[in-house]
Amino acid sequence: MLRTRFLSVAAASLFVWLGPAAPAVSELPGATVTVTSPAADSVHPVDSSLFVRWRNDTGQEVDVWLTQGDGEGGAQRLFKLASKASSKPETELVAAVPRVPDGADYTVEVTTRDTGVRGYSAPFEVGPVPADAPAVGTGSGSEKAAAPLSWVQAQDGHSPR
Repeated sequence: MLRTRFLSVAAASLFVWLGPAAPAVSELPGATVTVTSPAADSVHPVDSSLFVRWRNDTGQEVDVWLTQGDGEGGAQRLFKLASKASSKPETELVAAVPRVPDGADYTVEVTTRDTGVRGYSAPFEVGPVPADAPAVGTGSGSEKAAAPLSWVQAQDGHSPR
């Protein structure tokens, strides 16, 4: 018992000699995270793919959240889309739109893990795609959007093609 106390006292004195803990990570002055996708006023059905793209000049890993609200302090986090995402300057990911109520005031928040630098996407809508919307990947607008493949169909072992 005495031996353990001696080591504890010796270890404590070693920490005092080493000085204070390393300072917290701080961002570069003017460091930003800018979310460039999803596009403003786009519509994303529940269980569909949501493409998120951002620029990150902090050099830190980020978390990606689906939020609801204005994105300027009034946004409420609803669902974490990705954790510990890349620290690269230009990054994108694909996430499934979670089951949330239809609405037009959703945003994506990308926030650094250590310093809290964050950026928000433009507001977009979660809900059914209008019938007159162009098909994905076309620019003419004359094609109708294909019915989205349900998650159950995709997981049932059947190819969607």
